[in-house]
Amino acid sequence: MHFYSVFKHLNDARIVFEGSLVRDLVSYNTMINGYGLVGRPGPALRLFRKMQESGIVPDEFTFVALLSAFSSLDDSRIGKQIHGFVYRNPSCVDSNGLLKAAILDMYAKSGLMDLADRVFSSMASNKSTAAWSSMISGYARRGETAAARRMFDQMDRRDLICWTAMISGYSQSGQYSEALELFAQMEYLGIRPDECTMAAVLSACAGLGALSLGERLHGRYIGGELCSQNIILSTALIDMYSKGGKIDSSLHMFHRIPKGLRTVSLFNSMISGLAQHGLGKSALAVFREMESVGLGPDSVSFVAVLSACSHSGLIEEGKELFRSMLDVYGIRPHKEHYGCMVDLLGRDGCLDEAYDLIRSMPFEANSVIWRALLGACKLHGNVKIGEVAAQKLIELEPDHGAHYVLLSNMLANTNKWEQAVRVRKLMEDKGIQKPPGWSYTEFQGTIHWFLASDKSHLQDKRIESMLHDMAMQLKSAGYVPNTAQVVFDIDEEEKETVVSYHSEKLALAFGLVNSSTGETIRIMKNLRVCGDCHSAFKLLSKIYCREIIVRDASRFHHFKNGCCSCKDFW
Repeated sequence: MHFYSVFKHLNDARIVFEGSLVRDLVSYNTMINGYGLVGRPGPALRLFRKMQESGIVPDEFTFVALLSAFSSLDDSRIGKQIHGFVYRNPSCVDSNGLLKAAILDMYAKSGLMDLADRVFSSMASNKSTAAWSSMISGYARRGETAAARRMFDQMDRRDLICWTAMISGYSQSGQYSEALELFAQMEYLGIRPDECTMAAVLSACAGLGALSLGERLHGRYIGGELCSQNIILSTALIDMYSKGGKIDSSLHMFHRIPKGLRTVSLFNSMISGLAQHGLGKSALAVFREMESVGLGPDSVSFVAVLSACSHSGLIEEGKELFRSMLDVYGIRPHKEHYGCMVDLLGRDGCLDEAYDLIRSMPFEANSVIWRALLGACKLHGNVKIGEVAAQKLIELEPDHGAHYVLLSNMLANTNKWEQAVRVRKLMEDKGIQKPPGWSYTEFQGTIHWFLASDKSHLQDKRIESMLHDMAMQLKSAGYVPNTAQVVFDIDEEEKETVVSYHSEKLALAFGLVNSSTGETIRIMKNLRVCGDCHSAFKLLSKIYCREIIVRDASRFHHFKNGCCSCKDFW
């Protein structure tokens, strides 16, 4: 029975257990532990109650197995009951570190860090690395990475689990640079990562767009056969290559994975990547392929495929998919799905239909949905609906500068200059700042950051010279800077200077200075690329014979030979 439970053959183990004439503490513990290993807490708890009814007194190993079974459920109520059993059981009152570590882990996984800390403090001075790891993971899971790092730094000896917990915490909290810096320290100490570490590090590479680092890690730690057979790593790599701008590499990896091993999460990652790159028809094909292999799409699948339709202008396909969610798949649309539909309709100019959809929703629209509508109104110059959306946004997030800027730009685009200036004046009076625009590019494994009009980079003189060359080349090509959204009381020449120093242009100048002829330049930006930079980058890709890939807050833009992959639909 122990053999069967260890190798997770629970049906065979149960047959042996039920056929036993004498069931002792060891056999009950073995079965309860087996159920815990395969994530079946319900049968584990029923067996525990049957054990009590049989008059068998549980020991600390019983409770460790029970806590292990329930720790993944995020149900602190049952965990507390088990903790109560422990203290009512005489044999466990003075329990050893193994049981306390299990109780601590249960509280940490449930997010009850006050109780976890109380158990941690009651443990002997020589706390196990498992206890430390549970505390680090618990704080990191709640987004309290500073507290997790304090715990990490206090450790005398750190095992791979502790390193992975801290790296994963940083990655999940969006602190990608910190995750990669910590991984570099781990590598320096000669600690080899496992599958969980690599998944966390690749996630950080994806979030940051650190493509060259991700490629190095892929080549060093993940072999070809392992990659195609390990779905967790395959999914992480597909996501990393997609978000790093190499969607062809993502597709190549996806098609190498045997169809029998593909999961819904893997399909979702691929569809989402294609959506970000504006490859809507390819995303739809992958979505249909998921259905053809017998995998039903989930809520995340529909967010990804509806986003793909939105970025590619596939209006009818998007509408049909949205209708099918409830009618065919029994999935009730959430705010994320409505947001995709508002974006889809708005981009196509169906602003009244988008507004009607918002008003028909079974819940209140959030800021994401109203922002999608306002962005569409700015694109199509619909001030009437745009002002409604802006008012809703300001009610929901009164101190968010991006909403005021979007409203001001919409008014400026429709030549309502006085109203645009009043919005900017309102921002100034309230002390509301516009979110700073920044961009970065990776060169030789190092991330180089740029703020608009920033001149602090070590290569500032060379960047300045390249910016001048870019401006001259654009002027020779007949390009006139788009300064419509520069709402300042300055002359036109100064406005042209303002748009010339946008962060993505600084990043491009750096890339042109430092990269080889013909080399692709990849730029990441925190905001949507502005109209002037978008038009300029199309021309510059042709002038310098370069492919320029920009990942902005919305999607990817592949600039090549004077065109953009978005076909000006962004």
